[in-house]
Amino acid sequence: MYKRALTELGNVRGLITVPGTIALFVWAIAPLALWLDEWFAALSGAEPYQFLQTDYQTAVAILSTIAGAAVTTLSLVYSLVLVVFTLAAGTIAPRLLRRFTSDRVNQVTAGLFGGLFLFALTLLHQTDPGFVPVLSIAMAVALSAVAVLQLIFFVHTVSRSVTIDEEIAEISRQLESRLARVLAETEEDDRAFEFDEASMSEISAAENGYITGMDEQSLLSFAAEHGLFLDITRKTGTFMLKGQTIARFSAGQGPGDGRAAADAVNQAIALQPARGSVEDIEYSISVLLEIALRALSPGVNDTFTAIACVDRISSACAEPVRRGLRRRVLADDAGTVRVQIAGLTVEDVINTAFHPLRRAASGNLLMLQHIADALVRLHDVADTGVAPILGRHAQLLMHSYEQEDPLPVDRAFLASRLAPILS
Repeated sequence: MYKRALTELGNVRGLITVPGTIALFVWAIAPLALWLDEWFAALSGAEPYQFLQTDYQTAVAILSTIAGAAVTTLSLVYSLVLVVFTLAAGTIAPRLLRRFTSDRVNQVTAGLFGGLFLFALTLLHQTDPGFVPVLSIAMAVALSAVAVLQLIFFVHTVSRSVTIDEEIAEISRQLESRLARVLAETEEDDRAFEFDEASMSEISAAENGYITGMDEQSLLSFAAEHGLFLDITRKTGTFMLKGQTIARFSAGQGPGDGRAAADAVNQAIALQPARGSVEDIEYSISVLLEIALRALSPGVNDTFTAIACVDRISSACAEPVRRGLRRRVLADDAGTVRVQIAGLTVEDVINTAFHPLRRAASGNLLMLQHIADALVRLHDVADTGVAPILGRHAQLLMHSYEQEDPLPVDRAFLASRLAPILS
């Protein structure tokens, strides 16, 4: 059930489900509008209705224009989206395409124009010299006005989508939001997960794939009901092979407890063929890294884009560095911790972000300077337990630059940027 829901959510985020639903909803208004027309036409002396009256030829011309313009604009919308996809894949990062397909402005625009086309086509089919649905035509004109305004907003959004700094900032905001949610969850309960190591049995993954989500409530309910302790040993984003250990559980009393625990865990943990889940923090960091590493490549050589990525990565890492990250634990109604879920540590986040950047920028003093500034910013707000991690990265940064045999003045310059950490 949970895996199927996540798969359906992935479809909803695309350019099929949401636009299709909006188009069908707008189309479904057409029969209601036609019924209202027939009802008003049957009323005698409906004065407010009279000013909408028009002749058959004019009605056909209006509806034909609306239908033709709607389907033409729908083609234009999808063409523009494909152009943005091409630009993003070639100049920013291919993995941004999934974010573009989930953009609500793109989805609503496509759905609205598709629905307007079907709405006008239905009215055109029902219009004849003996029945001109003037109320419905007025509704079609009003929908056209809304569609034009949506198109203007769509063009504005598309123009921002190919602005790399805007995209970097948006990805960073999403990453910060996910990290804030993780921090809030891990701070809800700081009780220890206590179990007898000798009594733990392993649970293997039932299929290959990336861990994209977990039904935490289902895991907790099962563990509480059977009096077990579950230790989910793999974090979201990990690629699992069938048969690889994905969790452990405390052995129960019944012979069927092992099979029941394995089934419960495998049903609650979603394994998908591709990453990109909203719960996968490492994936979001990797998207920013991909933009930065591509910008630092000899073929692109856009250091300032990479600098923007470094600045936004440091912004996203600020709260975890300040408050720390730890494993998530879930307790039952009696207050007993039943489930422990592996998660990112602060060291994981910092290593994921800064090791590739350091290696890619080893000979680029401008880039190294901004990486050093980012480390210093994080060091200024870091918890005492995190500061040594940042210190090691500062030392590695200096060592990497020294391997490039820099001028003494350049080495001294970089050392001065890192002085607050290295001193």
